[in-house]
Amino acid sequence: MKRPEEGALHFFSLCCLQAVGITLRSLIQSVDEILPSLHSSVTTEIEGTKKLLNKDLGELINKMRLAQQNSVTSLKEECQKQMLAAAHTLALDSKNLLDAVDQARVRANLAKPKPNSQDAGGGVLDE
Repeated sequence: MKRPEEGALHFFSLCCLQAVGITLRSLIQSVDEILPSLHSSVTTEIEGTKKLLNKDLGELINKMRLAQQNSVTSLKEECQKQMLAAAHTLALDSKNLLDAVDQARVRANLAKPKPNSQDAGGGVLDE
């Protein structure tokens, strides 16, 4: 029988995972909308990154399941580290997708870099 805090952790994990999934789906849909206006030389890279994000989400789901299964064992901390590493990978690959789309939009003259944005690291385009 599960302890109450285990049930709460499971619920919290599911809510977080659902939010990540919805956000990722929204990101991919917005990329799909702009993809036809980009040069074909970058669409292959962007499509590959989208596939990688789906793989990353699957890995995060697996690591979260493993962390939940081992929440009361000696493997708890290691499983949590693996789950956080998977979440970090997903975040980095999401940023890489955004950067690739931003660069492609600049090259296609669909956007221009904001002045002094080289060090900003995100949100660097004017419409």
